[in-house]
Amino acid sequence: HFWEPARMSRQTRISDLPANQTLYVNNLNDKINVETLKKSLREVFAAFGGIIEIIAMKSLKRRGQAWIIFKETSAATNSLKSLQGFPFYNKPMRINYAKSK
Repeated sequence: HFWEPARMSRQTRISDLPANQTLYVNNLNDKINVETLKKSLREVFAAFGGIIEIIAMKSLKRRGQAWIIFKETSAATNSLKSLQGFPFYNKPMRINYAKSK
């Protein structure tokens, strides 16, 4: 399984950036195929609301990170609070609001 809720540790460091509908996620496992990663991210984050798009790239410089664009800012906020530090493919996700939409 790509996530293990039993070992979830809560890091409650909420972003200093203004709330918006796009989340920046990093510390992702860069050994996972980008299409698999996007599909798995959608499965986890869709529980919080509608997703417009998930952006993850194959390039070396961009691996291990993704942007998740929600339909609603509230969905982004709820998932950020709930999934911060969530173990995803054996690495705790670091989530923040994106700097620009």
